[in-house]
Amino acid sequence: MIHSLTVIYNGKTVFESDSRWLHPLFELHDFLKHNQLPVDELLISDKVAGRAAASMMAYIGIKRCHIELISRRAFDVFDKSGIKYTYNTVVEQIDCGTEYLITDRMTAEDVWLFLRKRAGRIEGLPVRCDSLKVSVGGRLTLNNLNFSISAGEQAVIVGANGAGKTTFLKTLLGLLKPDSGSVTVGNYIVGSDEWKRNRSNTAYVNQEKTASTFPVAAGEVVSIGLAGSKLSSGEIYYNVELAMRRTGCFNLLKRSYHTLSGGEKQRVAIARCLCQNAKVLLLDEPTSFLDREGKDDLRLLLDDLCRKEAPTIITVSHDWAWSESLAWQIKELKGGTLC
Repeated sequence: MIHSLTVIYNGKTVFESDSRWLHPLFELHDFLKHNQLPVDELLISDKVAGRAAASMMAYIGIKRCHIELISRRAFDVFDKSGIKYTYNTVVEQIDCGTEYLITDRMTAEDVWLFLRKRAGRIEGLPVRCDSLKVSVGGRLTLNNLNFSISAGEQAVIVGANGAGKTTFLKTLLGLLKPDSGSVTVGNYIVGSDEWKRNRSNTAYVNQEKTASTFPVAAGEVVSIGLAGSKLSSGEIYYNVELAMRRTGCFNLLKRSYHTLSGGEKQRVAIARCLCQNAKVLLLDEPTSFLDREGKDDLRLLLDDLCRKEAPTIITVSHDWAWSESLAWQIKELKGGTLC
């Protein structure tokens, strides 16, 4: 029996998959994350490979493969990535629409994220607001607001100070109860019992307004993401280290949080969100206390996070220039509604 994908190491089969489409390569990636094998010494045997599969192999780091049926669109990817390949049959093209959605300008990493989203293998959750009305202090702040974002996508909500941006985030968090309408995160209506049991799916990065000197290390701030968990101290440390490495701030582990720069605090705050395995990140005016360098650094961090983690991210900001630099979808909050 010829499997969809077979992986051989030192003459032995270490992985097999009979899944369809590109799923075997996603499964292989998951397998390799939990098994310490030298990727560049593996031999991949794949039934069919076109440009998409070739790009995925390049992203994973594969260096040798044999393809039963290969399209010419895969040749260039393999050649540029230094992948040695053999094949049985070559065709001009594979009858798969995905092949034509991949452009020459896309890197292997771009293709990986694009295909992961199409395959539904993403970390984020969809968020939806329907006919949302919210009053604060007797004043109608959000008025018949409608909003939706797909899992693993990102959006910026811009607007003047006092437009209701923070109110919007607090409603998504369940801290404010709507006068009418509803908010759904994933499959759960915010405020429902099911949502409460899955509340950690949503995390909030607030504005750094106060200059408290309470002694707390950056690592302790990140560990707040695991508050209430039943993990051992060793497991907590492992998760804190992993989250801080993912945001490039592990070097700050023992530093006093209140001695950090604005940009460093943002990295630590986002690491806290990742530590609790949040699938939806809400950022409230994240550039308010950052200089130009700090803003650029945050943009690069978020771009890298989106490529590698694909959480759903909603940020609110009055900084139009920075918001546009993200290249995310932008909505303006004005008159209590989004336009």
